[in-house]
Amino acid sequence: MIVLFLKLLQFIYGLIFRLPAPAAIYLMHLAGEITFQIARLTPVKKATTANFQKIFPQANAGQLADRLLQNTAYSIFELLCLPFFQSEHFALTCKVVGQENLDLALAPGKGGLLLTMHTGNYELTPAILSHFGYKITSIVKAPPGPLFELINRCRTSQGSKQINVLDSNMYRDSMKLLSDNELIGLLLDTGALESRNEQIEFLERKVLVATGWLALAQRSEASAFLAICQRQAGKLVFTFEPPFTIGRNDKAAVLARIKDYFERIIQAHPEQWAMFLNEDEVKRMVEGK
Repeated sequence: MIVLFLKLLQFIYGLIFRLPAPAAIYLMHLAGEITFQIARLTPVKKATTANFQKIFPQANAGQLADRLLQNTAYSIFELLCLPFFQSEHFALTCKVVGQENLDLALAPGKGGLLLTMHTGNYELTPAILSHFGYKITSIVKAPPGPLFELINRCRTSQGSKQINVLDSNMYRDSMKLLSDNELIGLLLDTGALESRNEQIEFLERKVLVATGWLALAQRSEASAFLAICQRQAGKLVFTFEPPFTIGRNDKAAVLARIKDYFERIIQAHPEQWAMFLNEDEVKRMVEGK
């Protein structure tokens, strides 16, 4: 039922996106705002507030929960409407900072590893890069079923590709793409339990992080760069940091660099991190498992 409803919404927005771009974007975000106002009246608001309180006990957890729920509601409709985005829609909703760092990463010809987290509307990161002409493939874990089929069609509608770890050899396929000087997108704040991992201190708690990608970076000699998406002043701001390479003895230094970068951002803007919607993930952080 939910899939049929989403398909109906997508059909309606396909018509709406024939309007001038400012009107289409306004109506897209209006739907997100309505969805947010409904969500904040449901148990989701209470659960999200409790999650923030566990990690940031001194903060205004209710306000943080509202901001995260609003960002999530807007992000749902942005993803649903992504197949209809043209240049003018990207210009109205997105801002890219540090695009030159993408070119620096790819200059050696060995591909690039985009390392990011579930912040802002992270789902649009491959789309905006594809829009600017970069070849990027995201590593995803997408179970079979009509809902993920719809989501994946939206994700790849602007030309990006995906490697689904449930039905592909992620390491082999990634090595091939990197050898073709393409970009691989990795979300570092999930997947620790399903792959090689290591415990680090993050937000003053012991958490497991996936480290299997380090072997990929070392063997391919691809450049790595940190990236973040944040919703700021009505726009999605995509920031790409300068690239770096990872030698065989660099693991500790690289993990510390990544930890410091993302921790600083989450401490300043915890409402941007989608993990606070997930009670199990927050519990795992609190318990250090």
